[in-house]
Amino acid sequence: MSETAVGWEVSVPERASGAVRERRAKLRLSSAAGGEEVVRVPVAVGKRLAAAGESAALTRAELLDLFDEVALSCARARIADLLGRRDYTSLEVSGKLAEEGYAPGVAERALAWARSCGLVDDARYGAAFARAKALAGWGRLKVERELARRGVSVDEVDGWPEEFFDPGDELERARALAARRRLTGRNDCEKIARFLYGRGFSRTVSLDVAREVAGDRS
Repeated sequence: MSETAVGWEVSVPERASGAVRERRAKLRLSSAAGGEEVVRVPVAVGKRLAAAGESAALTRAELLDLFDEVALSCARARIADLLGRRDYTSLEVSGKLAEEGYAPGVAERALAWARSCGLVDDARYGAAFARAKALAGWGRLKVERELARRGVSVDEVDGWPEEFFDPGDELERARALAARRRLTGRNDCEKIARFLYGRGFSRTVSLDVAREVAGDRS
């Protein structure tokens, strides 16, 4: 017995001034045997399906295959659009796709494609990020923490940490930052050490420089 054909229509939310736009389009499926079913899909996917128009004599399985194909194409296009503006990590891209309603399986396949063609490269991102933040005065630990928050392990970054942080330079950068702090005579050493540690310098460097600047030799 052949599977019953399914009718379908797409509802894409309108962009209304001053109103919060729905984040999902609706794919409405209907058949004599199965009744009605509503599937929420990313707006980009809904627009693509709506532009294609209704297709005759599709079974539910065929329709879902079509939806999957369109969703994957839209997810790839979305990744390319994101990466055309700035670099993103794999974790950030996955988060963007999830926010827009792409199913985990679709997002994973789109991300695998992006990695295979070099659009997404966590090692490249990590190296660029570490170099920029080191030049901006960040300490090693802060860079490590921020990369981890973005889903990048420093183990993926070629040359880490030697190519980004020289122990002597780190000490000088910590001294330069500490020298800008206003001394009040009250817990200066503790405050400076806490400030430097928060900027990503090691506890040893933070405390040594704080004692040096605050004149605390204890």
